[in-house]
Amino acid sequence: MVATATFKVSNDVLRWVLQTAENRLSPDWIDRINKWIKGEKLPTINQLKMLSKKSQIPFGNFFLPTPPKKEVPLLNFRTINNSGVINASPELLQTIDSMEIKADWLEDYRIKAGYSPISFVGMGNNKEFKNSSHSKIAEEILKYFDLKKNWNVNLKYKQNAFKFLRTAISNKGIIIETNSVVGNNNNDSLNINEFRAFVLINKYAPLIFINTKDSQNARLFSLAHELVHLWYGKKEIFNYNFQTEPQYLNKKVEQEINKIAECILFDRDTFNSYWKTSDGTDIEKIYKIARKFKTSPMATAVTAKNYKLVSQKLVSEIKKETSKNVKKRNGNGGPQFYDVLAYKTDHNFASAVINSTEEGNTTYLEAFNLLNVKSMKGYDNLKARVEENR
Repeated sequence: MVATATFKVSNDVLRWVLQTAENRLSPDWIDRINKWIKGEKLPTINQLKMLSKKSQIPFGNFFLPTPPKKEVPLLNFRTINNSGVINASPELLQTIDSMEIKADWLEDYRIKAGYSPISFVGMGNNKEFKNSSHSKIAEEILKYFDLKKNWNVNLKYKQNAFKFLRTAISNKGIIIETNSVVGNNNNDSLNINEFRAFVLINKYAPLIFINTKDSQNARLFSLAHELVHLWYGKKEIFNYNFQTEPQYLNKKVEQEINKIAECILFDRDTFNSYWKTSDGTDIEKIYKIARKFKTSPMATAVTAKNYKLVSQKLVSEIKKETSKNVKKRNGNGGPQFYDVLAYKTDHNFASAVINSTEEGNTTYLEAFNLLNVKSMKGYDNLKARVEENR
């Protein structure tokens, strides 16, 4: 009888597997790994192959003496100091990697096609804006996108402010991608407690990614915040969670950017006017004004606090309430798969890939990977939806 081959995996590697892939593993697998760590049993080679598939960790990593370290420079630019976070999740790492591939591809495409660099990236570093107020900078940013203050207040009742601002930004060549999972894998959810958005600085293909696990209106503040980062040409992972005393990695910069983002969404005079004329408790006023500006109650509450209209205690109450609402949301009865894919994908990026492919400069296989489709049918379905929105 042939003995089953086993291997003593480093305990450091096994602990890393639990930390990075726990949400993909069943209780039985977690229990089994803990027994391996305690030395009660040794894993077989076949078990390690199965674990590799379930955890999405390369098989070879189980034979390393220590966990592999992947250098992702963007992780050094988190809004909040996550010194207690040892590793970024595989979902965040895969998402960053995917977006960097897209931005690099589009940069190459645009340079070859003779595009000019996008002047908005780093514009805030010009001397003319050095002593400008937050509201003045917000006005300049809005002006670049052909918008004016109170742009969101003036939208029609059913107009989506996030979609409206996304379109205005995209029209200037800035890529905005969204998703709540890794690619199309609904088992790999993104976590808003880890990040809400991030921005990649690229003069030819700047890219903002929005985590749509967040509420509809909360995404709007994330978009405005990352837009200001582009204005200054500063890369970032936006993991702000509205803490009472956030430990910013760069306090001065982030506070400035938050105030400018606030001014993009809220004109102070208009806000104060609504506050004075609104009836009800302070919490009721927050919700009423949030509907007026089409923003999240949380961003509205923080702004009210910054205007010295409410206390931090009320902000904390709003945070608790809105956190419950986010958890209640689910995807039942949602739109068709390709409608969702078209929403996730920036249409300028998709159009560039489609044009390059049909001109013979990009292979269909590469296009499938860039557009996150698996076949010609998927490619044609996405192409049809992109063309509908041109």
